[in-house]
Amino acid sequence: MPQTTAEIIADVDAMVARLEAYRLELEARPVAHGYSETISTGDEDPETGFRVPTRPTLSRPAPRPPASGTAFPILGSGPAEPETLPAPPLFSPQPDWLAHVLTVTGPEAVLNQFRVEAAGTGRLSWGPDISDPGELGGIFPAQDARTTALIDQIVQSQRGLLARGAGSSSVPFDLNALCPMPLDLLALGPASPTTQSWLWQHWGTSRPLQQVDVMDGHPKENTPRWSVSFWSADWTPWAALQAIATRWPDLSFSIRPLYNV
Repeated sequence: MPQTTAEIIADVDAMVARLEAYRLELEARPVAHGYSETISTGDEDPETGFRVPTRPTLSRPAPRPPASGTAFPILGSGPAEPETLPAPPLFSPQPDWLAHVLTVTGPEAVLNQFRVEAAGTGRLSWGPDISDPGELGGIFPAQDARTTALIDQIVQSQRGLLARGAGSSSVPFDLNALCPMPLDLLALGPASPTTQSWLWQHWGTSRPLQQVDVMDGHPKENTPRWSVSFWSADWTPWAALQAIATRWPDLSFSIRPLYNV
């Protein structure tokens, strides 16, 4: 059975902890006697060749973060003017997927509200918004009672499908729930250069996050915290995370990329 992202990270953390314990055990062991081929001087006994070497002082390395990668704080900023991309946005048919762990801390009430608003379907609904009667009205050339009844029927059916889809495939951290793509861009589809530019500029990644899971097992601390693991396409979604941090100033965000998972 394939491992989840949380299980992979837990295995890597456990392996690093075992290696660190073994290193400390080796460092504490006594040094065995060895034969030294030192050149004698006038002040030394020429028959002396066997001695107990002195262990050099070893500097203790800095503590290594669990698994790989370092947790980077995400700082919010004020609204910025839109910039023209210097190059076409990265939108590969087969992207590289990078694993991350996002940790959010702050007041419990605010954190709970953030968790509610962060949940979403985990996907983008490409195409026109057929749950909006106004959007459908422009598709039908004739505007009579029969057309109006048909539009209402389509709208009610689509809203029911969206409600069932949201309940059955909800993910705990959805970029589109926190930084929604405009409906007019969704109507253009994923192949549109305009859509791709918007994703790269406002999300910093070319696709919705995948395999989003809540991380359990954090040590209890005074400050409430919530961690999720996810995979993002081609890059860390810095743009979306910075916008989210700006909109939630009472919370602290940090992201930890895992490059060797």
